Amino acid sequence: MRNLKELAKSFFKIGLFGFGGGVGMLALLRNECVTKKKYITDDELCTAVAIGQMLPGPFIPNYSEYIGYHLFGLRGSIVAAGALLLPSFVLMIILSWFYLTYQSLPGVEQLFKGIGVSMTSILLWASYDMAKVLIKDIKGVIIFIFALALFLIRIDPILTVLICGGLKITLDHIKTAAGVLCAVPLFAFDGKKAIDLAGIFIKIGAIIFGGGYGAIPFIKNEVCNVRPWLTPKEFLDGVALGQMTPGPVAITATFVGFKVMGIPGAIIATIGIFLPSFLMLMVLIKIYRKIRSNRYVVSFFDGVKSAVVAILLSTGIVFITMNWIDISYGIFGLGVLLVLVFLRIEPIFLIIAGAVFGLVVG
Repeated sequence: MRNLKELAKSFFKIGLFGFGGGVGMLALLRNECVTKKKYITDDELCTAVAIGQMLPGPFIPNYSEYIGYHLFGLRGSIVAAGALLLPSFVLMIILSWFYLTYQSLPGVEQLFKGIGVSMTSILLWASYDMAKVLIKDIKGVIIFIFALALFLIRIDPILTVLICGGLKITLDHIKTAAGVLCAVPLFAFDGKKAIDLAGIFIKIGAIIFGGGYGAIPFIKNEVCNVRPWLTPKEFLDGVALGQMTPGPVAITATFVGFKVMGIPGAIIATIGIFLPSFLMLMVLIKIYRKIRSNRYVVSFFDGVKSAVVAILLSTGIVFITMNWIDISYGIFGLGVLLVLVFLRIEPIFLIIAGAVFGLVVG
């Protein structure tokens, strides 16, 4: 039976094991919400991706908020986002304290190298599994190949998703489609500093597109150049911690807030960077529900389906070049992929296995 408690448990698990950035979390999100719990269908997940990509800020919280709203309205959206971000928020607080106290995190690099191998396999498996469901005709294959090429040459994901939606409209409703396709520690609370901190991250969360990575240079400018809150080295180390933790890379905001004002600052910065896209999503969902039966809207989201599969596969290919270079890691990664395809073991167990493997081999 679906209820808010079950929803919170599902998204907490995704947030706890969601290594590999936004796309890695997308694979786990699909496994939990589509394959296992059946909260939504693959079609509805693609709608969440399309709408989430159109909004500023980190993508995965946008997708999660959409799913929560789809199931339980505003309460569901808040619960899904909160449960998703809680594990990475808490872990970032702990890692920030260790880093700022001891300036090192021994053994962590080996741990996350092994996790990266498993996440690569999970991405490849998810793209294969999703393609079987979503790509049903030659039009879908054409758009998938086109999107994959764009992602591999590093074209902006938002632009690629929009182009793929437009291509499907063209293929479905314009006879000259073929020609078109060929052409194209806790500090004393400081109210003034708190307001300043909140303003920075709300501003960044409202205007930065391109996911969590897109926010990094803007955060650096605000907290290293405009304000002497962090040194460049501290900021870069904070970004590294954000990549080590599960959840979106934008959780780096938690590190900045913690450094500036301790735990209150971490809370302010975290809420600030995710709040604007949450509010925009509520408006966009209302608009979408009024126009979703329009034939052009239907075609657009059909095109997005192929682009989502391409996102997963292209990221998996890039991860291979990063995580499978050493022979031992490559063999382990292939083993994980075969287990996923043929045995259907819960991906979370394979992430844990990757962490253990990384520690042993490292």
